[in-house]
Amino acid sequence: MLRLFVPSAQVDAARVRITGRELRHLRTLRLGPGAPVAIFDDRGREHDVRLERVAAREAWATIVATRRPERDSPLDLVLAPALLKGTKMDLVVEKATELGVTRIAPVITRYTIARGPHTERCRRIAVAAAKQSGRTRIPVVDAPVPLPELLRAPWPGMRLIAWEGERTRGLAALPATAAALVMVVGPEGGLATEEIAEAEACGFTSVRLAPRVLRAETAALTAVALCQDRWGDLSMAGSLD
Repeated sequence: MLRLFVPSAQVDAARVRITGRELRHLRTLRLGPGAPVAIFDDRGREHDVRLERVAAREAWATIVATRRPERDSPLDLVLAPALLKGTKMDLVVEKATELGVTRIAPVITRYTIARGPHTERCRRIAVAAAKQSGRTRIPVVDAPVPLPELLRAPWPGMRLIAWEGERTRGLAALPATAAALVMVVGPEGGLATEEIAEAEACGFTSVRLAPRVLRAETAALTAVALCQDRWGDLSMAGSLD
């Protein structure tokens, strides 16, 4: 069944109004009155609807059933990856959304190569990945900021930075429970030792992800998966580990 995102402002007790990109999706698939569609909104609700009318500028659907499924991780996880070039950044946003991050906060580091502002594209990718994966919450995607600005922000919970120079401390060495954390991951050229020192001065802890050097996009997704496994919802024990 087709799954669409519609802001809660366009959802009332009985009907849903569909516009914009989601309307174009309906029209591309040539769905008409009577077709069943799944809708989720920005309040964590999911609705089974049946199309009433599909016009040039809007479509209307009747709500058949509403529920609040629990598909999002209990871990408030912010991924702060160094801005990557082209499809590599697309991949990180898409897969991090599927893995359940709450926020994606790209950073510009000393060795960052990509500079283009791809924020709107990344936001569209996050919406599409949330629709595909059954999430009921779309992660926030921030505009890229310099690493020092992100390091000084008042992040709640643990503050971690993945670094290939860290030889011993993995996630298993950290507290067994966590409700929130931010994870910084460097670019293709890695993080400078001065950047690590600044991060540690701002309360960040450097961690080792693997015994091998990972590509930047692999490191970002590995970091998310490891955090969700230890403190989130990717393992049977979840946050009770």
